Amino acid sequence: HLHFKPLRLPLHHQYPQQGPHQQQQQPNFEQYGQYMRDPMVANMAMQYGSSLATSGKAYVEQNLDRYIPISRVKFYFAVTTDYVIHKLILLVFPFLNKEWGAYQSSGNEPTRHLNSPDLYIPLMAFATYVVAVAIALGNQGKFTPELLGMTATTAFVWFLIEIGVVQLAMYLISVSTEIRIFDLASFSGYKYVHMIICVTMAIFLGTMGYYLAFFYSSAAIVYFLICTLRYIILPDAAGSDRIAHGSKRRNNLLLLIAFIQPLIMFWLTYHVTYGPDAFEVPGKKL
Repeated sequence: HLHFKPLRLPLHHQYPQQGPHQQQQQPNFEQYGQYMRDPMVANMAMQYGSSLATSGKAYVEQNLDRYIPISRVKFYFAVTTDYVIHKLILLVFPFLNKEWGAYQSSGNEPTRHLNSPDLYIPLMAFATYVVAVAIALGNQGKFTPELLGMTATTAFVWFLIEIGVVQLAMYLISVSTEIRIFDLASFSGYKYVHMIICVTMAIFLGTMGYYLAFFYSSAAIVYFLICTLRYIILPDAAGSDRIAHGSKRRNNLLLLIAFIQPLIMFWLTYHVTYGPDAFEVPGKKL
């Protein structure tokens, strides 16, 4: 009888490797790195990225302008130092001004016409008002970090409410004017200049100084708005008889815009003479 021993093949013979056509090629990152370090390839990648970024920027600006008129907003920030100084003087001392000519809301830049609206002064005045309130309450020992955010939020909410009320009034009384939403926001924002004056007087002269500043500022902002907006809201009348000969609905709209300013001014500033006792932060009373 013949006996055959089992044949033991080496391991690589027992499990033959897959052919080249069946192997999964592994990525060679070193080769890719050398490829990207090629100056020609790097320049092509930079040109492609720059072209892609330019196209994306143009697409965003084109579609964003449908909802937010960026070009129109830039118009309201086209101011100079000379314009800002003279506009602040006009806001604080409007009774000294004798020229209240009409402005073109879309043609003239604020730097060319002193009566043109802008958003630079309202924005800076808004931020200064928040800081002034914090300083006033800090002098009373009632300042807290939450106060800054609450003051800014409250003022901004009342600003939106005011714009909404005026827009609703224009819709209900069916009055069509040339005043735009940004014009309205600008004229509404000018009251923050007077609010800064009220808070500053409260810091240095106390309650009496606050009320003196408030009554003067209220008269100044009302006079300024009536003299400026009457050329837009009452376009059919002429000269000093605009209010007398304007329609009753238009007169009411003009008076609403003007006299709502002192009410909001008082509501947002009166607490600096007593401290924000009426305001509360969740879990903590100021």
